[in-house]
This record gives sequence, structure tokens and C-alpha cells, in this order.
Amino acid sequence: MPATPALVVSGYTEEGSGTGPGIARFALDGAGRVGAIQAQGAGLRNPSFAAAGAGVLLAVEELAEGQVVALDSGTLELVARTASGGADPCHVALVGETVWVAHYSSGTAAALPLPFLTAGTLQQAPTLVAHLKEPEAQEGRQASSHAHQVSATAWGSVLVTDLGADRVDEYDAETFVLLGSAQLPLGAGPRHVALKGQYLLVVGELDGCLHVFAREPQEQANNAWRWLFQVPLAEDADRIAQAQDFAPSHMELSADASKLYAAVRGPDTLVVLDVSGLSADPASETRPKKPVLVQQLPSGGKWPRHFAVAGQKMYVANQYSDNVAVFDLDGDGLLGAVPVQRVDFGSPSCVLVQAP
Repeated sequence: MPATPALVVSGYTEEGSGTGPGIARFALDGAGRVGAIQAQGAGLRNPSFAAAGAGVLLAVEELAEGQVVALDSGTLELVARTASGGADPCHVALVGETVWVAHYSSGTAAALPLPFLTAGTLQQAPTLVAHLKEPEAQEGRQASSHAHQVSATAWGSVLVTDLGADRVDEYDAETFVLLGSAQLPLGAGPRHVALKGQYLLVVGELDGCLHVFAREPQEQANNAWRWLFQVPLAEDADRIAQAQDFAPSHMELSADASKLYAAVRGPDTLVVLDVSGLSADPASETRPKKPVLVQQLPSGGKWPRHFAVAGQKMYVANQYSDNVAVFDLDGDGLLGAVPVQRVDFGSPSCVLVQAP
């Protein structure tokens, strides 16, 4: 592990995807500004997403024959590499001692035991987890399932977003049994999620909206999700309809969960919504209020694919302008109007703040 906080940046390296170096770790000073490169991984191909945990750094190589790798947290030297079990893995998360991977092209999630991966003793194929969409006469990105993110809940399950099926599927983290699904409106294209208590917040990559669900009490339904409302990630829905490209990517809650941050490719904006109107308990008598757009500003580059919030800073991976833009956050969780720093990095797709 690094002795001080650090920023890990990863991205695309292969022709047709990007021109970056793969993965590197940068020093962070006490104010959160990015300093010199401390370490750089070698020989990685399209490490499009990374996650930290248990003394290692995990990354997926987004290729037709997907790979998941474990790197030394300090040196970024390769510890282990194995097949991820699907095509074009685009997200990885560590849940307990299990590595979960989302595969965009094959539409599946996969689970691998971390101890066997890091020890180089993994002798069986990853466990595939999928509730694939039935074939339909649709074209484009919703003709089949596309798993885009895996994320843990506080109650022992894992959420898998399926952009192609307009669903977020929930699986038991230990048995991998499907518990239920959150069904989005047709054409939403769910990409990433965030959990605010018993509320599930889902960003629609295809419809440009935030979708809000409430988790039903266990005695009423088995982990069922009830759709409440949607909110455009722009001034209004007309702005989205008129845009040539409008593709939200990542979103994340503020430390106090009162604000929700989202990045939108196309207009290349960062959006802040007030989500304090969502009460802690959907079963309470207090009626939840729709999130409200409170801020929208340029992302400091082109095609903001991912970002990370830590302390009073936001780090934004602008994929097509080959830079990470750094923004200040004020005491209310709002962003400064312009970046306080830009860091050159080829085709960045993921940023991760490592604690010491």
C-alpha cells in the first residue's frame, strides 16, 4: 500500500480503443493536488476499470477474451492474471473475498475467489452469474444483455446493471441466486448505480435520466424494487432530446449523501443534484421528494467517463481529451466553476483514490 494518499488512473491502450499507458499511480499532497507518478504498471491491455482491496489493486482488461489482474498496491507489479469468464469486462468490485466482474459484450457477471486469484492457484473457471435478456427483434445496444457495473449492498447482495435489458439484477453475494430485479422504463439503458439507504439511484445511459427506486420491506416482497420517478440530468428533457450525444457515465454520492454527482458525455458536463429529499426509510410517512438539479458545469475536458470524490476534491477522467481534471468542492458539496488542475494521461477511463 502507498504510505500516503495516491491517485490511481487507468485507461485504454489498444488500437481502436485508446492510446494511453495503461495504469499509473500519482502522489497526492495534503490538499489533494496531484503530484508526480510514483509507479506505473507494465504490460496491461485496456485496463478500463480498477478497484482496491485486501492489499492488491484489481483491474479488468477490456478485451474480447477478458482478463482480470491483481497488481501489487505499492509497485503496481503484476501479481496474477486470469480469464474473467466473458467478453469485454468493463467493471470490477471486491465484495468480501470475492472478485465480481461485469462483462459488457457477453452480458454476464462473474465471481472469482480473491485468495485463489492472488495465490495463482485458481484452477476452475469463474462462476458466471446472469439473467440474460431473451432475444428480441431489437437493434443497437439493447438487442442483448450488457452488464455494466457490479456493486455491493449493505445487506449481503450484489447489484448488476444490465444496459441491454433495462434492469438492475440483485444476487445473493454468497449463493449467487437471483433475488429480484429493478425494472427501468423501456430504453433507459442503466449504467451505474448508487445506494442511499433504502433508495436505489440508477443512471440511464440511453435516456439521460436519473431513476429512483425504493426497496420494499422484506415482509411485503422478496427484495423487490419499486420505481418512483426519473429526473433529467440536464435543465429539462428537451435539452437531452436535442443533443447529438447525451450519455451519462458514472455517478456518486457525496460523503453526507445529500448530493449526487454525475458525469455526462456529449455535452461533457458534471451535474450535481440535491437528493436530501429522499428520506432514510421508504416506508415512513414522509413522501420522498424528487432530486433537484442544483449545478451543471463543464467537465474540464472531453468525454468524462469516470470520476472519484475524495475529501474536498473531485478527479474527472476525460477520456477523449487525455486528461484528468481536478475540481474543488466547497462546504456545501458544490463544485468550483473551473478545474484547479489538469493532469495529462492518455485515454483515462477510471480514477481511484487510494488511502494510505
